[in-house]
Amino acid sequence: MGLFSIDIERFYEELEDSGQQLKGIFCLQYPIYCIHGNITDITSDPLDNLDKAIADFFISKSDFTAFQIGSLMGTSKSLIELRIAKMVHDALLEQTGNDFKLSALGIEVFKNKSQIRQHKQSYDFYIDGITLKPLPRAFYTYYNSKFISENDSYYRTNAKGESKLIRPFGPDLVHTPPDKTAIIGALFNIEQNERELFSIPNGLQEINDISFTKLSLQLLVSVSSNGLILKKQVIDGFAIYSLSENISYYETLRKNVKVFESTIQSKIENLEFKINIPHFKTDRAEQPKPTLTSNWQEIDKYRTSANKCFSFSSEDLLKVVEQVFQINQVAEESIVNSEKEIVINISKKMLLASTNRQKVINDLIRARDYKFGNPDNNVFLLYLYYKTNDPFVKTIVDFKKILNNYNVKDITLSWIENHHPEFSKSYRQLLIAAGELELLEKLDIEKHMIPIF
Repeated sequence: MGLFSIDIERFYEELEDSGQQLKGIFCLQYPIYCIHGNITDITSDPLDNLDKAIADFFISKSDFTAFQIGSLMGTSKSLIELRIAKMVHDALLEQTGNDFKLSALGIEVFKNKSQIRQHKQSYDFYIDGITLKPLPRAFYTYYNSKFISENDSYYRTNAKGESKLIRPFGPDLVHTPPDKTAIIGALFNIEQNERELFSIPNGLQEINDISFTKLSLQLLVSVSSNGLILKKQVIDGFAIYSLSENISYYETLRKNVKVFESTIQSKIENLEFKINIPHFKTDRAEQPKPTLTSNWQEIDKYRTSANKCFSFSSEDLLKVVEQVFQINQVAEESIVNSEKEIVINISKKMLLASTNRQKVINDLIRARDYKFGNPDNNVFLLYLYYKTNDPFVKTIVDFKKILNNYNVKDITLSWIENHHPEFSKSYRQLLIAAGELELLEKLDIEKHMIPIF
């Protein structure tokens, strides 16, 4: 599976600046074809001039050797041999024993210059696995290494030392059967002046003997809301942002993958997050945790989910909050569970029951936390939003916001008394509740131990 390079926080912040709140991100494997073709191409090759010089040698003397030609031209014997083999393959030279002479076609190309040279070579085209349309040039370069092939496999070893063969190829949409006529027609339908944009040779004349390899590309689908309407759109998990392009990070995530969106728009607009609760296993001391998944496997049954993204029962969501987000002592009424948002209201009881109070407070300050899902379940990540109506927790959040503006070494008892006297009597309780034990220890040492000079 691909290693995504998306900057989640940057994406979140740009959405927030535009009035959108990110709810989560799905993951799909989109079908791609690599079409292997033998082509005839009249595009000029940088080595054509070298071939013309080699042809001139054979016009004057047919038994010149590759070593002799290379020595006279100041290049290697192996390069000359490669170019001779290429010209024989293109039917420009004919070999008789150790002699080479121009063929009838070679005479027209090199001697009479009455015909444009045609190159016969193998070439790979990348096309959309559903529409069978050519993909833009970017998919021939950077994204080429991101494709998952039907032939890919690797072994994964678990904690018990057991190895399992993994085949990551698993497109979430069925490839359209490759129609040779349709594929060739789509390639030649690209206008001459636009071929470079699709990495199609400008001088392409003919495509023969095509075969194919099935590939897939992992696409991310973000879900965000302006408070009223949900927006589900394809984004690029592999995008690389560059200031020189003078576009936003959001635009960077969209620019190369928008080509796929129209094809699957009717499906992705009905995507919803779901929860899978594993069966209880009597033979295991530690039970498996709930997993985040989606409705993709039955997406065609969903017709009215364009403005929905969560399909959780309160009981299942409670298990996810406790076991995945690791918040303890959660009351069901403290969770907002709707089709558009999930929010948890942190109480004093929940905070004090947490094994990582620092994280809970930091999540409250950020007002959110997210957990990664498994792309095999079509989930990349899911957001849980935080709030609190508890006066005690609000006080701790306010106190922690103040502390975040200073270095720990600058915070002393006198500093608290002079700058924030409202916390001078309760700072120990607040620090314990906030999980700031390092700072608490420092202040206790200052208060109860005699300094050594």
